[in-house]
Amino acid sequence: MDISTFELPDESPPTPARDAGVTLPEIVVAIVLMGTLLGAVLAAVQASITASSVAFEGAKVETVLLNASDRISRAPQLCNYEEYVDAAALAEGWDPSQTSVTVEKLVGTSGDPSDWQPQTCPADVRPFDVQRLTVTATNPSGKITRTITIVKSDVN
Repeated sequence: MDISTFELPDESPPTPARDAGVTLPEIVVAIVLMGTLLGAVLAAVQASITASSVAFEGAKVETVLLNASDRISRAPQLCNYEEYVDAAALAEGWDPSQTSVTVEKLVGTSGDPSDWQPQTCPADVRPFDVQRLTVTATNPSGKITRTITIVKSDVN
């Protein structure tokens, strides 16, 4: 075969198909899907922030209660422990009206303790052996209230 007589076919090389790109509906669907995912992530972040804030406020309330409990435990037996509870609130920067304390004494018949009754001072002239104090604290927003019960005694 002679190379000089060889002819190429008349066909031109195939042209690549035109890239169609993306259509408007495809873009809209992609944006909607991304928006849905982003909305779910933001909702989860907001829930996490809210839970963290509630836990932080709860910890502050418990700090006030533990501070009040410690102050009451170190105090001598009294009829009223309001000043100790108020000091615990003030230490956290709170208004003392956000805390309260009730004092009860253990009473019974013929030396057998059987029930708690509110402490009535100064009418109670005999020394009390066992007191039950209930301290309540509410955070400044009024959303979280916690209570702690302390039993205080002079029994040796």
